[in-house]
Amino acid sequence: MSMVHGKNQHFVPQSYFRRFSNDGKTICLFNLKNKKFITNASIKGQCSKNYFYSKNTDIETEFSKLEDHMNRLISQIIENQNLSCLNEEEQFHLKTHLLFQHGRTEYARESEEETANALFDMFKPNISKYAEEQGLKMTPEEIKNLKIKSDSQNSLFFSMTSGILLADLNMVLLENKTKTDFIFSDNPVILYNSFFNENVLEGTQGIASRGLQIYFPLNSKLALFIFDPNFYDVGKKEVVYIRKDSDIQRLNGLQILYCNETIYFENAKMQKDILLRHNQLKSKRPSQKTDNRVVASRITEDGKYAELWRTTNTKIKYDLEKLSFLKHKDNDIPPGIRNSPLVDINKMMIDAIEEGKIKSQEDLKKFFDNLQR
Repeated sequence: MSMVHGKNQHFVPQSYFRRFSNDGKTICLFNLKNKKFITNASIKGQCSKNYFYSKNTDIETEFSKLEDHMNRLISQIIENQNLSCLNEEEQFHLKTHLLFQHGRTEYARESEEETANALFDMFKPNISKYAEEQGLKMTPEEIKNLKIKSDSQNSLFFSMTSGILLADLNMVLLENKTKTDFIFSDNPVILYNSFFNENVLEGTQGIASRGLQIYFPLNSKLALFIFDPNFYDVGKKEVVYIRKDSDIQRLNGLQILYCNETIYFENAKMQKDILLRHNQLKSKRPSQKTDNRVVASRITEDGKYAELWRTTNTKIKYDLEKLSFLKHKDNDIPPGIRNSPLVDINKMMIDAIEEGKIKSQEDLKKFFDNLQR
């Protein structure tokens, strides 16, 4: 029986896995659900599902082109051991690729489904009434069990069009000088906000949020750290050398906290450390990825009842501020949108895409060229 090309669609690229592999074919993993370690798992079957994005198998080919671009940029960084090997445009593309990776995972899809179904549940009483009016036979139990399934289109669209929102963030390369390796998960791009995490209830990890941090391992010894320079100081060098094992354990903890199901690592000797760290943090892992709630309600002028709905990532309290290389700046800037002009540009770009004015990379380039005039 012949295999359908493009059927097995990856949400974390195989090329990324190979950077944590000794032989380019296998990798060590720890599954959080069954607490099982495998030290020679095939890379080919990791972070992939049949038709994960679409039954149009061309999408795997198109995503592979984007992955190749990111792979080349990461290869340059690893080869040169710095970020200055990339020009300003390439660094911008790298940030954009990180958002694409962040929005394409199973974790992102399940987050989208949680929000959609939380809203859908509010409308189920209307569905019951409609079914009754139309003579449709639907039991209360059937209506209760109705669920929306996401195809990731929303998360993919916004992650692929929101790179401009990261243009004002600084980026450094973290070089791991300890004996403990960086690990990664099936959700490897982590958005966090240690500045506002303790004092703000929710809504601090948005792409446009003040105080945003983004962490992404490149291999067992290198990682990217992107941050809001108004709130954090990591020194003036583009490469930050980490010599404290506690710093690596803290960064690895982010991968465990935001992992969907599986942790990946290069050295089989890391098993004991990973299990210990997981046991320390498992109580902090939320049962829901998103927090969806009604925060206000009112009666409109025409007598209709209206509610204000808010959805955010579930807040995880974690002491990332204890990283030895990271300093919180002393300022009284409140939480909120980090850069309103960038948000306005992003909205203009999305509107242009939806109106069919931007259909290609050439159209996108013209869009930005016109903004600079």
